[in-house]
Amino acid sequence: MGSGFWFGLLFLVLHLALCGALWLLARSRALEVEGYFLPVALLVPVWGPLCVVLLHTSHRLTDGKLLDRTLEKLRINEEIYKNILVAENEEKDTVVPLEEALLVNSPAQKRKLILSVLTDDPAGYYDLLQQARMDDDSEVVHYASTALAQISKEADLKLQQQEQRYAAAPGDAKVLEEYCDYLESYLDGGFVQGKAAEIQRHQLEQLLKKRLDALGRRSYTLECKLAAAQLALAEYDRAEATLDALTARWPQRETPWLLHLRMAAAMRDGAAIQKTLHDIEEKEVYLSAKGRETVRFWQGKNA
Repeated sequence: MGSGFWFGLLFLVLHLALCGALWLLARSRALEVEGYFLPVALLVPVWGPLCVVLLHTSHRLTDGKLLDRTLEKLRINEEIYKNILVAENEEKDTVVPLEEALLVNSPAQKRKLILSVLTDDPAGYYDLLQQARMDDDSEVVHYASTALAQISKEADLKLQQQEQRYAAAPGDAKVLEEYCDYLESYLDGGFVQGKAAEIQRHQLEQLLKKRLDALGRRSYTLECKLAAAQLALAEYDRAEATLDALTARWPQRETPWLLHLRMAAAMRDGAAIQKTLHDIEEKEVYLSAKGRETVRFWQGKNA
């Protein structure tokens, strides 16, 4: 056998002897370390025993105060964190719904509310600002109208940017997807009305069709969006064809059936509503909580 083998064997024996000595010292409490550190010393040659010795030395030099201070700091941080959580929960209990605040609070409180909305996230309170614009207080109306104008301006600018990107790269699938998604949210947000909204809805319909053609296969999500766009344009024949294809391929998914109900209601077709309700029950369509609420409404039952 070579010298390397004997050197390795000697190193192993010395390491085991050192670990055994550390274990005996720890057991006799001459070494001020916890027993669970010793397996680390055993499994990590050189550095393991060295770390145990350094830990013992540190503990003796600081008289154990370093560990106590560390634990105390952790306890303090935990108490601070708990207090923060309690404060947040208490604040939630005192929050008044914004819609109710507009109805019952004093003009000064309503103005304060609107100003807080403006400094927070105006776009996230678009519906509230629409409501505030009809308030009796002229100052609240001014703040809300100003915010709505700014939100609409920013939304229009972003739409223009999406249109320009798409015009520059109409074959880019990612650009098409982003343009389509933003246009959908733009229309859902109510940033445009009347004839302009109709034009944009036609554009959304064409974009969705282009995405489906580029995809080259059926897409449940895109086809549901296409059906919703066709319904918004009152293109009932096209919407019905799209929805029939969806329910034939995915008979137990709720969105196409709920869109069928919406179309029947828009056409004021009671027979179609009853047929759709019957089909939903017969095909055992899985309904979400919102879907069940919609179905119960059309069944004439209490939610």
